[in-house]
Amino acid sequence: MARENEITAIYSKINGARNEGRYDLVIKHAENLLNSGLSSSNNNAVLSAHYICAISHYYTGDFEKVLFHIEEHHTQCVLHGNRPDCMRSYYLQYFVSSFALDYDRGQKLLEDMLSIAIENEDYSYVSMAYNKLSLLHNKIEQYDQALEFAQLAVSFAEMKGVNREILLIRAHLHLIESAINLQNAPLAMTSLDYLHQLPTMNHHPREIAFLEILKGRFYDLIGEPEKAFHFYTMAKQREEKLKDYSLLKDIQQKRIVLAENLCSFDELAIIQKEYIDLLHEIEDSQLVKAALELQIRLQGSSNQTSENKDYLTGIYNRKYLEETTNLWLTEAKTTNKSVVCIVFDIDNLKTINDTYGHLIGDEAIKFVAHTSINEIRKEDVLARFGGDEFVLVMQDISLANAKRKATLLAGKIESLSSTSDVIPIPITISIGLSDNKMRSMNAFNDLFHLADLALYKAKKNGKNQVVSFI
Repeated sequence: MARENEITAIYSKINGARNEGRYDLVIKHAENLLNSGLSSSNNNAVLSAHYICAISHYYTGDFEKVLFHIEEHHTQCVLHGNRPDCMRSYYLQYFVSSFALDYDRGQKLLEDMLSIAIENEDYSYVSMAYNKLSLLHNKIEQYDQALEFAQLAVSFAEMKGVNREILLIRAHLHLIESAINLQNAPLAMTSLDYLHQLPTMNHHPREIAFLEILKGRFYDLIGEPEKAFHFYTMAKQREEKLKDYSLLKDIQQKRIVLAENLCSFDELAIIQKEYIDLLHEIEDSQLVKAALELQIRLQGSSNQTSENKDYLTGIYNRKYLEETTNLWLTEAKTTNKSVVCIVFDIDNLKTINDTYGHLIGDEAIKFVAHTSINEIRKEDVLARFGGDEFVLVMQDISLANAKRKATLLAGKIESLSSTSDVIPIPITISIGLSDNKMRSMNAFNDLFHLADLALYKAKKNGKNQVVSFI
């Protein structure tokens, strides 16, 4: 209990420092969170700490540590993560693709992140995804799409319950960028005025630097080169501290163009030398190389993980289920741990397919999978066995407790499907259970066969019920 209170207190300190834009303090508290999580085997705390460290080091410009924590978060996510953890992993991996200038992969990661965020109704992350999609589409010069994404980012950041001003700031920044790219000065000015009125804007140094770049571009657009040059120079000074080479290169290029008409020959020569020195520094930087190497490792890990996942639902497939259960049953012979197999399927799926079409049938299958994954323990293995049949294997739990959990799961699926916008009718499931305690079980097939017989009995008795094989 004391350790949990300590971790809760650290989270509170992190949130306070983050709201003030004190990323140096956020990092300090996140490192304490990581140590506490490791010492208490709290996987949630470890995952959160790596995520917070990665984001915070990005905002302080320490990209080597950004990459380290992204890889550590991904490793922990594969071992212990749930769907929201995967969503955050996709977000972090987007930064790696951005450093590596791989925009196609970056877009795919953001779309995967967005899909989970919408599924979980996590509107903060929906806004974050649209923000980055706007940024990405501006980079690839698809400005209309970038503007649409920025406007969506604003609307989701304004939703009730989100209450994170930084999301609105970033959304308006990308809206300004998109409007300038479309040469829509009035639209850009509206968001510039909004940001000027925020008293907390000074808490966010990276956003201020980006805003000054955008002010430079805005005044360049409306024909005020002196102001444009002034804001580019201010942005340069900030970005030199943050070490964002991509933005620095863009800033210096724009300063050179403006300086040709505004500055003396000697002043222009100094700016040109600064630009050449920057190019040498970028060439010497190992960031792009490190990002490319990490991206290859992450993709390799993801490909290996995808071999164990069902294509439709994203949960485990039959192959991984059988291999893991066989391993658990072998271990159980020496540890004497219980292994429980729960088999369930959707009642009357054929009627759903015939009445509403197979696409709705697929949505029903996905709905059951996603509802189930949120109700089980992290150490449990849930897999799609085939069609609409699912198998959940649990370790170190009694058959009676497993039956109670199965009953609660069935109730949750029926309740949530009744209010779903996607599923046209309530869904019920029939469930069969077995374990390794009453009989000797050598392999998955032995355990599954008995649970499947119990499922058959549940169907025969009228469906929408839970039956154990005893």
